[in-house]
Amino acid sequence: MLLTRPAVLPKAEKTTSRDPYFDNAKFLAIALVVVGHAWEPLRTSGLGGRTLEAAHLFVYAFHLPVFSLICGYFSRGFPDGRGRTRKLVTGIAAPYLLFSLGYTLLAGFLDGHRMGWDPFEPFYLTWFLLALLIWRLSVPFWLQIRCPVLVATAVCVLSGLVTLPTALNTAQVLSFLPFFVFGLTVTPEKLAVLRRRAARWTGAAVLVAGAVVAYAAAGRVDPEWIHWRRSFAQLGVGASLGTGYTLVALAAAVTLTAAFLAVVPARTTWFSGFGAATMYAYLLHGIPIMWMAYQDWYYRLADWQIVLVTVGCLALAVLLSTRPVRAATAWAVEPRLDWLFRRPSPVRP
Repeated sequence: MLLTRPAVLPKAEKTTSRDPYFDNAKFLAIALVVVGHAWEPLRTSGLGGRTLEAAHLFVYAFHLPVFSLICGYFSRGFPDGRGRTRKLVTGIAAPYLLFSLGYTLLAGFLDGHRMGWDPFEPFYLTWFLLALLIWRLSVPFWLQIRCPVLVATAVCVLSGLVTLPTALNTAQVLSFLPFFVFGLTVTPEKLAVLRRRAARWTGAAVLVAGAVVAYAAAGRVDPEWIHWRRSFAQLGVGASLGTGYTLVALAAAVTLTAAFLAVVPARTTWFSGFGAATMYAYLLHGIPIMWMAYQDWYYRLADWQIVLVTVGCLALAVLLSTRPVRAATAWAVEPRLDWLFRRPSPVRP
């Protein structure tokens, strides 16, 4: 999902061209993330009413599970790939450190107060990069054990029993782990079932039903259950009730994720090319959205203006994926750190 270079697949699965299906899924998912981050400060301020609350519940119920699943799917060849350390450093660790510091400085500037920076405390949207780094490092473990998805699901549920430290954003790292592990272990043949025409119509119907349920639940369900960052105690429930709510949230996420992937076009579309640049859209979109969140006028928007903001965020996702933006910001999103590594030793006959 957040990869900007073609993933390294196992030898039996290598391909010479990108699959537009996954590029389409990645771009549509990143567009939802951009929109969701723009909605969040408005929703918490009471703007948009029940409609915005429902839209938030609906989108957040599945967009990060989709990301996590696709990240797992393209991590299958990680243990056997060449240059694994370089890819982790240049593709995840370096951008994480740079943007974590950058967003901390930006927030301090906008707020008018100096903010401390701790690389072990992910700031704003950079937490997902740290999660991806941890998940990638754990790939050999998940590929070796029995029933990996079941084990990861148990870890997710059990993590709610304790209040985890904020360092490394542990709660969300463990909560979204089942989706990464499922993507890591699912076969292409099983995932291909979602590309069938019958699945497409079923997926569309499920998404519509999900939107209706979200509207009915708006104002009644604590959105923190789908943010996956609070323990049961922090959410004010006991272990049994918290476990039940978590399983319901997981079931909803799985259902809506499958429905979303079912309606994603499998053919090449006008936005397929943007799917290779989701890292750019993800890391850069927070700059204008954070700026808006610190402006007084942003909290005086009428409902029709919120619609314009939503459309503008979709356009922003497109803009940040274009070649000119990528060329201008590659130094930060895809830093070249050849100076940091030794040259590979020549292969002797």
